[in-house]
Amino acid sequence: MRWSALILLLPAMIQASCTDDTDPAYNLAISQGNSLQAFDLIARELHLSSNDKSHFKIIPGYSDTHDDRHGQADPDNLEIDLDPGLFIEGKEGACQGVIHELTHLRQFERDRRRLHAYYSTHPIPEQGWKDCDHQILSGTTPSQAEDEAYACLQDNDFASHEAAMDLEAVLAQIPFATKRMLREEDLNYLVENLALWSSHQTMITDHSNESYYLPEIKREDIHAFCDGAKQGFERHADLNQVLGAWRYFCRVKH
Repeated sequence: MRWSALILLLPAMIQASCTDDTDPAYNLAISQGNSLQAFDLIARELHLSSNDKSHFKIIPGYSDTHDDRHGQADPDNLEIDLDPGLFIEGKEGACQGVIHELTHLRQFERDRRRLHAYYSTHPIPEQGWKDCDHQILSGTTPSQAEDEAYACLQDNDFASHEAAMDLEAVLAQIPFATKRMLREEDLNYLVENLALWSSHQTMITDHSNESYYLPEIKREDIHAFCDGAKQGFERHADLNQVLGAWRYFCRVKH
């Protein structure tokens, strides 16, 4: 089950509590500048495990040195850095920010599992490394090949996968939004990533990158695009620039 689908199954009472921006305990923590307490309250609402919580680090000033981002998950150390400013947005915004980054963490773990399973049972291919800056050398061990493939897949220039991951993370926010409707800025972000995915759709159809962009990962990315487009259509967003990709990938079963 995809993480976005898992989120949709959480009890309604959990979803509703995240949209309560009048929560006195949360607002007290914010008024006292206690980001750790605010995060603990959010974690409780989201039913995060102690292991999930251990991945989060609250870093004052993070936003100032990272292009005003309030949070980011790292694919290498599997840590999630948050700026205290995320919690000042209010409980609803904080819930969505936390679940967005946690979804990215789940995606990194999922990609690693799939690559590990592949390289544990298949020989290291000589072909299929197109557009990968990490060249596989002869004699590389399965573990090293897995590491190289993971690095290629998480490269920020690998646009189709990056866009699909952001689409899935934005969709995961919906159960924690008032009336289950994304805020305008989040809807715009979803549309931007639909356009990014669409403009790099050849990364999906090209078979010369499948030593790291495994077919099952491509299928998941197609699902993310189609789910994102569905949400865009429901919100009457302008999706003219992605209609070609939508007709090709989403109107037939993959």
